[in-house]
Amino acid sequence: MAARFPLRTRTWVLGALAVLAAAACGSADRVDQVSTAGMDTAEGSTTPTALVAPVTAAPSPSSEPSPTTSTAASPLSAFVACDDIPELESTVEGNLSGTQNPDDELTGIIRDYGGQHRETFADLWIDRAHGGALVAAFTDGLESHREALAALLPDSERFDVVRADYSTAELEVVRAEIQANAEELEGISHFGIRTTRNRVEVGFVDPPDATLDRLAELVPAAPVCVDVSYTPEPPSGPLDIVPLVSADDPLVVCRGIGSVRYSRLVNPLSVDEVDHPAVEALRDELRSPSPEPLPTGDWSVMRIDDDRATFAIIDGHVIVGRASFRRAGERWVLSGFGGPNRPCEALVALPPGLAHVEVHLDPGSPPQPADTSIHLQVKEIDCASGREMGDALQGPQVIETPDSVLVAFAVIPVSGGATCPGNPSARVTVELSQPLGERALLNAVRVPPAPIEVHPDG
Repeated sequence: MAARFPLRTRTWVLGALAVLAAAACGSADRVDQVSTAGMDTAEGSTTPTALVAPVTAAPSPSSEPSPTTSTAASPLSAFVACDDIPELESTVEGNLSGTQNPDDELTGIIRDYGGQHRETFADLWIDRAHGGALVAAFTDGLESHREALAALLPDSERFDVVRADYSTAELEVVRAEIQANAEELEGISHFGIRTTRNRVEVGFVDPPDATLDRLAELVPAAPVCVDVSYTPEPPSGPLDIVPLVSADDPLVVCRGIGSVRYSRLVNPLSVDEVDHPAVEALRDELRSPSPEPLPTGDWSVMRIDDDRATFAIIDGHVIVGRASFRRAGERWVLSGFGGPNRPCEALVALPPGLAHVEVHLDPGSPPQPADTSIHLQVKEIDCASGREMGDALQGPQVIETPDSVLVAFAVIPVSGGATCPGNPSARVTVELSQPLGERALLNAVRVPPAPIEVHPDG
C-alpha cells in the first residue's frame, strides 16, 4: 500500500517555451514538447507535479531486463491511457536544432496573443519532431488565429496553428481539482497538463481500483488521461544475482547513461564505425550553431534500439558528455543531453522487482584475518520514505573462493511511491565458512567486483 505523503508544493509559473528554453541549456533530463502552464513542479523541470518519487531500477534497453516499475494492463475505469492519445503535431517544418530555441521576443508575441484569447488558447510549444517549429493550439478559429499571428510575426518565422479539444484554461480547472484532492488518490505519482496531448495527465503506481473510480468522481474523464504502472514481483527464493556478473558481457547500469553492455564501457564503439540515422542526427546536432552546444570529443555508441539511442563521451571511467535521441516517425530527435563529468560506477543490472543498495564496512568493526563474521552497513539507494528495510533487504549472497569473498545484496523497493528524506543504514553480519584470511572482500554487484570499504563519511 502506498504511504500517505505531504504534497510537495513546487509551482510552475513558466509557459511551455520558457521551460523548454531552460531545458535546452544542458539539462540531462530534458523532455521536449511538454507544457508547464498551470503545473506544479520545480522551476526549469519538464516533468509533471511529482507527489512521490516512483522507485525504479535502472532504465533497460529493449529485450533486456525490465525496470522495477513497469506499465501493465490495468483497469483504467472511464479513462484513456495517455499512450493512446495521439500527440498534436505541426504540419510545418522548422529550422532549429535540438539545442536551439526561438527568440524569446517571438514566443512572447504568441503567448501575449494567446492571453488575449484565453477562452480558446491551448498553449504553445516547440515541435522537435518537426524541426523545432513553433506550434500554437486553439480550440476553434484556426484560420483567423493563423492570419493574426502571421501579421504579428516576421515572415521568416516558421510556426503552425493546430486544433485542440480543450483550452489551457479548461484543463487548468481539472488540474486544480486533482491537486485539491490528491491525497484521496492512493498511488498517485504525478499530474499535470500535457500540452501536446491536450490532456491533464495523471500518473499512478500500484493504485487500487478504487483510486481510479474516485478520480472519475472528481473530474470528467474526457480531458484526462492516465499512466498506470505496477511494480513487478521480485524473484522468488534466495538472492541469486552474482552469476549475472560472470557473463562474458554482462548488462550493467551506469549512472547517466542507463543500461548498457559492459563492453561498451571498456571498449567504446565509435560513432564513426556505425551507420545509423541516429548517428547522423547526432552529427547534425554537433554541426549546428547553438548557444548551448553538445560537448565535443570522441562520441561512442552506448545503445541503439528501435526507438531510442544513447551516445556518450567517455574518458577513462568518466562520462564527459551524453546525448539521447528518440525516433519520431522517420526523424531522430534530441531528447536529452549534458556533460555530467562523473565517474561511471558500473553495477550489474538487477532482475525486475529488485533495486540496488550501498554496501560499506561497519567502521566500528573492521574485518580481521581471523574473522568468520563480517560486519557491514547496507543502505537503500532509491527514495524509500526513510523506512527501515527489514525483510525487504535481500541477501547476502556469498561466494567464497581461495582469493576472495564475493558479497551481494539487493532490496525490494517500496511499492507505489516514496518520499526522499534519506534512508537509514542496516547493520548486517555476513557469516563465512572459514576465516577471511588474506582474501579480498568484494562487492559482487560492482562490475568488476570492487573492495568493500568504510563509507567516505565514516
